[in-house]
This record gives sequence, structure tokens and C-alpha cells, in this order.
Amino acid sequence: MRFVFFHVGDDIALPTKMVASIHAHNSGAEVIQVTDGHTPTIPGVTTTVVMNIDRRHLMLARTAAWANLGLDSPALYLDTDMIVNAPIDVEGALGKGVVAMCRRTFNRDAIFNTHQRGQDFSEYAGKTLDELYPYVGCCTITADWGVWADLTEMYLALPDKFKVWYGDQEVLREYAKRHKVVDLPEHEWACLPEHMAGRPLITHYKGQRKALILNAPGV
Repeated sequence: MRFVFFHVGDDIALPTKMVASIHAHNSGAEVIQVTDGHTPTIPGVTTTVVMNIDRRHLMLARTAAWANLGLDSPALYLDTDMIVNAPIDVEGALGKGVVAMCRRTFNRDAIFNTHQRGQDFSEYAGKTLDELYPYVGCCTITADWGVWADLTEMYLALPDKFKVWYGDQEVLREYAKRHKVVDLPEHEWACLPEHMAGRPLITHYKGQRKALILNAPGV
């Protein structure tokens, strides 16, 4: 079982909790931290890989870093605002596929906000989140580094505003149009805490929910 996450910055509370949750339910898991030379190593990681990271464009930097990591076997790539609640069969979830992406479950019909992070996305006015971004970038399994290399190449071709925000979801959408993708349902693999019914594999405390993660159960 191999888990990978990307984190830069001095505040390590969220990734520390996330790594602890991986080990709590996945004994013997390999956990790889991809980071820069100014970030502390997170307790519990198996390996820390230090790279030159452009903090101005973190989503692009993350995609490129995972390509540069060069893993040649399956791994689950996670955001740090997530809590693992159960054992995860990474290879089993991927099966014979090359990539498994988190398929949006929640707020599919919500209208996209065209002004975010100081960027203008007015070309998407009136579109729903599911039309624009059917896959979310918080939880992805790949067979090897090649998928990330392809995604990075696509990312670099985007307009600059997507290098600030939404570029990761742009390239996931376009990649899924061209290639066969295994779906990881959001309600199982990245469930929002307010929608939990039972015990999903992973809970995702994104956005304003991040403050809740430090008191998340099960770790």
C-alpha cells in the first residue's frame, strides 16, 4: 500500500493528522511526502522527497512534482485535508486501469462561481460544477508516473489563470475524455463530513471544514 501527499509550509497540523489516519487503518503502509526544502518532515512518513517547488502555482507544482517523483507502481495521491477511515486496497481499486479519479458526487447541479481567487472565469457562466469539473483532484490513483507526466504537459498548455486555480480539475476532465478512467465515487473516497452516512473510506474536510479535522474521530 503506497500513499503520496504534497505539502509545503510550516503548518503541519493537517498532514500530521492525515498521516496518522493512514497508519491507524493500513498497517505497514508506505507514506511518501513530496515537499520543498523549507517544510518540516511530517511525523510518520516513510520517505520525504524534497524538490524545487514554485509556491505561486501550487496546483501545477503538485502535478509536476508527482510526475517527477517517478513512481513505477500504483499509489494513492491524497490532499492533506483528508482523514482515512478504513483499510484501503489501492491496487484493487485501480484494477487493470491506468488511472482512477474521484468522481464528483456532491453539488453536481450547483452553478459555478465565475470569480474566484482574483481570477475571471466568465466563459463558464451558467455552467454547473458537474458540467465543468466532474472529477475532483483530491484523491487519485495512478498505475505509474506516466499519467502525471501527461497531466503536467496538459496543465502547462492552459492559460495562466488556471495555473492559479482549477487547472488540476481542467486537466482531469480533459484526460478523462481521451482515456478510460476508473471512477472513485466522492461519497466513498472523499466524503464531505456533512454528508456522511455510515463510514466512508475517506472523509474530506475541504474549505471551511478544515478546522474540524483536528477533532475528527477515528485517529
